[in-house]
Amino acid sequence: MRKYILIISSLFLFSCEEEDIQQNTSMGLLINEFLASNDACCPDQSNDYDDWVELYNDTQDPIDIGGMYFTDTPDDDNPYQIPTTDPSKTTIPSKGYLLIWCDDDQEQGPLHVSKKLSKGGESIILLSQDKITVIDSYTYPEQTTDISMGRDPDNVTNWIFFENPTPGSKN
Repeated sequence: MRKYILIISSLFLFSCEEEDIQQNTSMGLLINEFLASNDACCPDQSNDYDDWVELYNDTQDPIDIGGMYFTDTPDDDNPYQIPTTDPSKTTIPSKGYLLIWCDDDQEQGPLHVSKKLSKGGESIILLSQDKITVIDSYTYPEQTTDISMGRDPDNVTNWIFFENPTPGSKN
């Protein structure tokens, strides 16, 4: 009897259709590249050479960062809230990039935040609308003027320097 049960069990096991399981490899919204000392690279729309942080949307859907918070200080009691007034400027398309200008010049638009980056090293932190959940963050070392730092295109968990910054496009 055991022999028949074993045979029937084996037939059942091997006759089941293989389920197609796909792993979600998307990482979501990422800090992708930044320039903490900008003297001659990549001006903003006002022709100012401001520090910047590039975000990348790795999902299949657009993401509006309006209402999220940006800071350069862990445990910041007063992170900068990205305005919700212009989703056409604060929405990152699927697989798209968006620059945040770190210039303390908010009258230039919703992507100009009140936090400036330090050439000497500090943190870049993007918080969700609840002001608590960290979406992504990176603490960086001392920087060199006009050389950006970003995710290694061959291994996105590693950060490398770029002598030719790539704001708004793939590293």
